[in-house]
Amino acid sequence: MKAEKDLFLAVDIGGTKIAVGLIDNDGHILAYNQDQTCQISPKEGIRQIINMLESLVDQQRIQIETVTAIGIGIPAVLEPESDYVIWAPNLNNWRNVDLKGALATYFKLPVYIEYDGHAAVLGEWWVGAGRTYHTLVDIIIGTGVGGGMILDGKLFRGNNRLAGAAGWFGPSTCIGQQDERPLTNGYWESHVSGPAVTVRAKKLARVNEDSAIVRLATEERLSSITLFAAAKQGDQAAQKLCNQVADEIGSGIANVVSMINPQLVILGGGLGSNCAFLLPRIRKFVDHWAQPFSAQSVEIVISALGSQAGLLGAAYAAILRSAED
Repeated sequence: MKAEKDLFLAVDIGGTKIAVGLIDNDGHILAYNQDQTCQISPKEGIRQIINMLESLVDQQRIQIETVTAIGIGIPAVLEPESDYVIWAPNLNNWRNVDLKGALATYFKLPVYIEYDGHAAVLGEWWVGAGRTYHTLVDIIIGTGVGGGMILDGKLFRGNNRLAGAAGWFGPSTCIGQQDERPLTNGYWESHVSGPAVTVRAKKLARVNEDSAIVRLATEERLSSITLFAAAKQGDQAAQKLCNQVADEIGSGIANVVSMINPQLVILGGGLGSNCAFLLPRIRKFVDHWAQPFSAQSVEIVISALGSQAGLLGAAYAAILRSAED
């Protein structure tokens, strides 16, 4: 394989899966692979990343020296200047981990790490739904809930590189309000993330034995996607729960729209990318609760890149940051 364009290795680390890709500077994914995320320890997790990248390079029969840099998206708190991983709540025991140093030493390449929400919005802005926009917000609803923002044509990272950590929204809380769900990863995440919606769907299935949810999957395999499928088939109990989820998603988006006044809000992630049928309900909630002029002017769409947004964004982060070095 001849490297006619600059090549970048990209890694998208999630709580459930990890993906790697070889990507050129035009946003073409030349090779791709994914696996379940190793949750044994940071050391084993880094070993998994190295093995997956080496395998990808070997499969493409290229020399590592032809790669310009490695870009990584990870759901973690990062040290602002060094990319040092301070804490990754959805990765087991990932505290104070020098992921960048380990990979840079092993591959002898520059390594650039971004919070996964920032990587995803970079991907959408580069080659996805946000290509023609200068102020946009990407909300990723999957194993967790995160996000990222492009403000006036520039990625906004925030003081601690955590801008867009939407899972911590408290859109319907008030002083003294109690909630039975664990809030370790944030109030909004505890309600609308994939695992949270799955828990709610399982409770629904237990009290509605005739529900399409039960017919579509056993409880062990039941997921938010099963719930959505049941709702689309006309199951009233599933539709009621989906409407609740749509309103809760809309509540968070209404806050974003009122605060940021974006041109575009993108819904991505494993759950968010499957919310197209809920968009009318979400839109109605946003129109009712968000600042009226901001609500009127904003577009709300589903991710154009789906599960590959973070991977492409990790590559784009490496492109942008390597050009600055």
